[in-house]
Amino acid sequence: MKKLLTALLLTLGTVVLLCQCSREDESSTVIRMGCFPNVTHVQGLVARNMWRHKSCNGKGWFENEIPGYTEEWYTFNAGPTAMEALFGKTVDVTYVGPSPALNAYAVSAGREVRLLAGAVNGGSALMIAKNAPIQKPADFKGCSIATPQLGNTQDVSCRAWLIRNGLNCPLEGGGDCRVAPTPNAMQLQLMTLGDIDACWTVEPWVTRLEMHAGARIFEEEPNVVTTVLASRVGWLKHNPQAAAQLIEAHKKLTQWILDNPVKARAHVADEMMHLTQSDEKERAEFAEIINGAWNRMTLTNTVDVAGLEQFVKDGQSTGLLDHVPPVQEMIYTPAAAPSNTAH
Repeated sequence: MKKLLTALLLTLGTVVLLCQCSREDESSTVIRMGCFPNVTHVQGLVARNMWRHKSCNGKGWFENEIPGYTEEWYTFNAGPTAMEALFGKTVDVTYVGPSPALNAYAVSAGREVRLLAGAVNGGSALMIAKNAPIQKPADFKGCSIATPQLGNTQDVSCRAWLIRNGLNCPLEGGGDCRVAPTPNAMQLQLMTLGDIDACWTVEPWVTRLEMHAGARIFEEEPNVVTTVLASRVGWLKHNPQAAAQLIEAHKKLTQWILDNPVKARAHVADEMMHLTQSDEKERAEFAEIINGAWNRMTLTNTVDVAGLEQFVKDGQSTGLLDHVPPVQEMIYTPAAAPSNTAH
């Protein structure tokens, strides 16, 4: 198996062992939740902002909907890091991309990670630099393409797309083009400096690159699964009633966002400003970026099993996934929860 894949699997495998060795706190009534500072994590950002401001009857959205529980929020920059936190019991539930969740599911042989709901489809794109002479897939030969993190959803999508278009981009480097895992926040600067020719990224970075680097969209997948809601098996086992309520709260939140887009965008802008430690004078720019990103996303509560199975195929074609247990078994439903509760 390729060296980088081996290193990635060993890292997650070590976390799995640590997870198995540490005890589950069955008495905890704190739901530790995670999301990214990406517009494609809109439900997480809205809920996190409501929690920070205690907007729902003096509580956060989820704790208001789940009696007896409180919520606590953590932020990650990419999926593999979020999955490490899930394995290590730092978080109980997190919004995350499908590829890292599938990889974690596979590494644990299906024993860990369950999907509670869908969240967002679309909102990601392959962007090319303003002056890059790229008109067709073959023109990516010799190019450097940035993705947020090795093994994250956009990284897998990028590598699989290149392979489908006849380009070889091995994990060890070399080949027809270079895929360089690069944090989203660095991609704008690198593209402006001419250090990368393209990047596969998500909102708000797609709109940022258009606005500030003159980048243009080369490939967009409006229906692809971008964000799901995932949880730990241990937490679900000991909190089945809270898990069922959390799923319903997520669905209600999705509908609230659809019914109140202006208020929702304001929550997202405020929370992203907080997470990125931005100055108040940047609020108007944040609002503009979020408005531009909004129509590229589709909010959903449904787990797209066919879409997940396609990600499995893509991950396997790139060498970033090996054997994956049946995807359908990864979907959690309250009816399958144990009848006993810890609270």
